[in-house]
Amino acid sequence: MKEKIYAGLLAILLAPAMAAAQAQWHPALGAERSRPAAKISEEQAKKIALERIPGKVTDVTIERKLGRNVYVVEVETPDDGEKDVFVDIVTGEIVGTD
Repeated sequence: MKEKIYAGLLAILLAPAMAAAQAQWHPALGAERSRPAAKISEEQAKKIALERIPGKVTDVTIERKLGRNVYVVEVETPDDGEKDVFVDIVTGEIVGTD
């Protein structure tokens, strides 16, 4: 009998923590909430990146690089293959390339 009571209490105590964990990691719940606020658009980031490295943009993602949130703009170049340009999402400054 005690085991059932303990199991019930444990379930009651852990339910809120489990629900919070699911909401945090479930893609449909809150995926947009975790995205950093950008002051420049993805299109502006593409333009900025192409000014530095001419070519064709193949992908754009937001990542944390060098302690900043940046657009990682992947550019396919005819001579050097694929290059990444890191554009700060707040200032539009290029903070690096790879």
